[in-house]
Amino acid sequence: MIKPDKNRQKSVQAEVYFAMRNSIVNLNLVPGSSISETEISQKFKVSRTPVREAFIQLSMEGLVEVIPQKETRVSLIDLKRVKQEFFLRESLETAVLEPFISNNNIMYLTEMEQMLAFQNDALKSKSYADFINFDDLFHQLIFEAADQSLSWEVLSSMSGHYHRLRMLSILIAGIGDEKIGEHRKIFTALKQKDLEKSKKMLYHHLHNLDTEEKLLMKMFPEYFASQESLNTFDVDFGGLPQLQKHGN
Repeated sequence: MIKPDKNRQKSVQAEVYFAMRNSIVNLNLVPGSSISETEISQKFKVSRTPVREAFIQLSMEGLVEVIPQKETRVSLIDLKRVKQEFFLRESLETAVLEPFISNNNIMYLTEMEQMLAFQNDALKSKSYADFINFDDLFHQLIFEAADQSLSWEVLSSMSGHYHRLRMLSILIAGIGDEKIGEHRKIFTALKQKDLEKSKKMLYHHLHNLDTEEKLLMKMFPEYFASQESLNTFDVDFGGLPQLQKHGN
């Protein structure tokens, strides 16, 4: 009896997972859309087992919502989760600026400049997924030059909701050009080895999303989870009993 190749099974599951994740974070599968194990398994020409495992992994990242005996759907963008992912992004990236400047980074600066050119070309051709990809590569190079590739891997794997918000933001007129301009300012400050200016430019670059978030909620309200839907089982049964004052 021939035993199944476990490594092959893991490889198939990984392929399905990454393909599904890319489709979700790049908005090919929009928030709220239904997905089925059967359709996905037919599309990839695999059994339902690796698809089911991919769904479980995606649900752990908050990217899909599995409703037993009913449906599986792409999760709506949770702004509470976005804020936590943003906190992780800002904390880690601010921390790697100093080691980036301290290390010998001429090669990385050259590559970062290339990413800026690629990002500009992607914007002109309206290839928005490529635009965000080159955006990520620009920032990833900062982590790599600082010898913090693991931090970038953790950040990338835990930023699905934040990534989707960034994808939507590119649809706002003029935002793409602004992002490239902000990247150039960060690049210049890093090239000049000016740590304080680098931190200031990065802060400005990241926090612009605060304003964009409000506009996006008006443009795409159906893509965002309401706090009511997120707290379906958060029922108030009267709260804690009032504590008596000492001596009463």
